[in-house]
Amino acid sequence: MHPENLHTAPDKSKIVVARNDCYEFIYDNSRNRIYHVVKGFWKNREAVPDFLDDLQKTIRMAKPGFSLLIDLRTMLTHPQPLSSLHLEAHNLIQGGGLAKAAFVVPTDRIATLQVEEINGKSQMPSESFSSLDEAEVWLGA
Repeated sequence: MHPENLHTAPDKSKIVVARNDCYEFIYDNSRNRIYHVVKGFWKNREAVPDFLDDLQKTIRMAKPGFSLLIDLRTMLTHPQPLSSLHLEAHNLIQGGGLAKAAFVVPTDRIATLQVEEINGKSQMPSESFSSLDEAEVWLGA
């Protein structure tokens, strides 16, 4: 099962923790994997008021040593002040017991540069991929 099918999947091991116009968090208990989708443009922190709380709820479901697949394909460049929010999220994830993360890069080139900058600052153990399938294989599908 691929992450793009998680919305309709009858698989009971997948739990949708949060879903809105800006992001999704899904936890797959059978893989001990968090799926995170970043959607479109986030104007400011007020556009995603529950983001960090939803992330923390998701991390609490995971067991130490979890993997993370972040789907950024539809992300548009976020205003620079939001970089601190993304860094906070990376710190929460790493502090929560992350083993490794796979990023599926945005189609927006500027957003890709932004993601690379944030990843460089956080030093999250991660690799970038151009497709969900590649990311899943690297994580150990």
